[in-house]
Amino acid sequence: MREEVFVVDQAWKARIVAGRNRTNGQIVFPNPAGEAEGVYERIELPQSGTLWTFTIQRIPPKNPPYVGVTDPDHYEPYGVGYVRLGDEIMIEGRLVTDPESLRIGMPMDCVAISLAKADGGEMMTYAFAASEQGNNS
Repeated sequence: MREEVFVVDQAWKARIVAGRNRTNGQIVFPNPAGEAEGVYERIELPQSGTLWTFTIQRIPPKNPPYVGVTDPDHYEPYGVGYVRLGDEIMIEGRLVTDPESLRIGMPMDCVAISLAKADGGEMMTYAFAASEQGNNS
């Protein structure tokens, strides 16, 4: 897997980087590296999509590997779901919208978020948020 999983613009909107098979057009995520690298061309997926399905993580995950609030009294539930980006692929990701407002079929935007790391630092990753403008990208 390549290190470049997503790219971010100045408005913190993100686009996931995938690979398109040069022979048959199949789109895969993550974009392959190594021996398969020459078979795929780098593409950026649409910034917006549609929530296909989801679940709500209501209890703190085990630590490790989860890093974050593990005390049930202070834990904030969050959604995890599959978002259809274009016609070819669905991507799983964290949903940074109020979990109680999530609905299958709702428009979602790919955004960048910061998550805590075990060493006390932070890392950037992609997530999906309810779209403010519908599915236009």
